[in-house]
Amino acid sequence: MKKLSYIGILGMLVTAAFVSFSCEKDDICVEGTITTPLLVIEFFDADIFTATNEDVAKNVTDLWVEAVNPNTEVIDGNTFIVDPIQTTAQTTSTVSIPLRTLESTTEYRFFTNYELDDDGNQLGNEDILTFAYQPEEIFLSRACGYITNYTFEDNPEVTVDTDNWINPTTGTVVAVQIVQNENETHVKIYH
Repeated sequence: MKKLSYIGILGMLVTAAFVSFSCEKDDICVEGTITTPLLVIEFFDADIFTATNEDVAKNVTDLWVEAVNPNTEVIDGNTFIVDPIQTTAQTTSTVSIPLRTLESTTEYRFFTNYELDDDGNQLGNEDILTFAYQPEEIFLSRACGYITNYTFEDNPEVTVDTDNWINPTTGTVVAVQIVQNENETHVKIYH
């Protein structure tokens, strides 16, 4: 009987050794592996920049960012955005947003002083920005798959309207042409 338990233990050890040595490095995607970066945008004071050529961060009051033509889903007759950028308007000087990986442009609505009226209509000053870039897929491993980096071609374009809060001519600047990580500001917006 004692001999059977030794054989059983030995069998389990051999099986565990076989399983652990049969895994390859590509079979496991370790935590902390780089992923497709978000676009980091920082907002600056346009008046100070014009006067002194100095970047001074400036909060956007009740900022709301949403994709133009977002992915939506209808639940009980109500339409919801599947992948919202944020859940509430925020007063902030920095925002991080995703870019579309399978396209070369992404459009976003940037609202200042955002709120909803009693009927659920959006209020505030809306500017539409178009980001043009070249996506580059990079293979990491079998377990981690691909990530996408982006190379900007030009400064983001502001759609001109009668009340732009972002200057359509000088209000956007690409600070880093190749978006590879989220540790730096990629686009500066002056308002």
